[in-house]
Amino acid sequence: MKYKKLDYIKIIKIAAGASISCIFASLAQLSSPTAAGIITILSIQNTRRETFSLVLKRVISFFIAFAIAICIFASMGYHISSIFVYLLLYAFLCEYFNLQSTLVSNTVLVLHLFLEKSIAPTLLLNELFLLFIGTGCGIFMNLYMPGNATTIRSCQTDLESVFRKALLQISQAVVSKQKLYCEDSYLKELENRLEQLKTQAYENYGNSLLSDEQYFIKYVEMRKHQKELLKNVCHNIHLLDEVPDQAYMISSFIQEISISFHEHNNTQLLTQKLQLLKENLRQQPLPVTRTEFENRALLYRIVYDLEDFIKLKRNFVEELTPKELQRFWNN
Repeated sequence: MKYKKLDYIKIIKIAAGASISCIFASLAQLSSPTAAGIITILSIQNTRRETFSLVLKRVISFFIAFAIAICIFASMGYHISSIFVYLLLYAFLCEYFNLQSTLVSNTVLVLHLFLEKSIAPTLLLNELFLLFIGTGCGIFMNLYMPGNATTIRSCQTDLESVFRKALLQISQAVVSKQKLYCEDSYLKELENRLEQLKTQAYENYGNSLLSDEQYFIKYVEMRKHQKELLKNVCHNIHLLDEVPDQAYMISSFIQEISISFHEHNNTQLLTQKLQLLKENLRQQPLPVTRTEFENRALLYRIVYDLEDFIKLKRNFVEELTPKELQRFWNN
């Protein structure tokens, strides 16, 4: 049985934040102070960016919701039909403007007007203060987010290790008469490692408010495209009918990629060796038989995929900002 990993920090934040907001609302002698606790619970998200974005939407939509409610209660009175019309209009606007996450919290506050059968200014201010206390405690609770830099680096190390193993396996497969060496076990492991790193990268980005933390996201996207190219290489290797002499040159180059595979490899040396490989292939005797021609064509397709593999990394490096180079490549 697989056990779900619990977010104990978030559980503590929800309990503490809701309790604190209820205490503040009670000290301020606000009506229905528990509503502040409900808003806090709904405001605590998985990352800081999500929390700030939700709070901003909630404050903006608060005035929309109360404008609708005031107009309806003033014209229709305090009946169930009034709630129906309010929800019909407000839910439509929430769907249209992508504000669905604000529907529950603002409706809870609007229902206080319905229960009190009043739209007096003092009651409206009461609901506004409940909103500010609830969202404020939610923001305060999410100011602390445990860093995941160590986890990201660990995921990166594991991912690059699997890449090196996959490349080494492919270098052996291209010169092997048995294509069992190019099974997709490593490629499946690459997908799992990439998914883990992607989760951590987006969490890191979501918790960074003052700095642009897209480096790891761009890194993951680059590695994902490289993984797809390796799948193409394996597919073409399976199509080989025999092992041409030129395959040993390509195998040696793939080993070079495996050995030098690292986050901080700028691909300059690999690009030079790739050009040398292509020149050597052009100098080879022309194929004589149809089988030789087809196998040579497959080898060229493998080389072109390897060239794209290297270009992806080179483009990634060239697009790094000076700040990213200083922070992540200073060594």
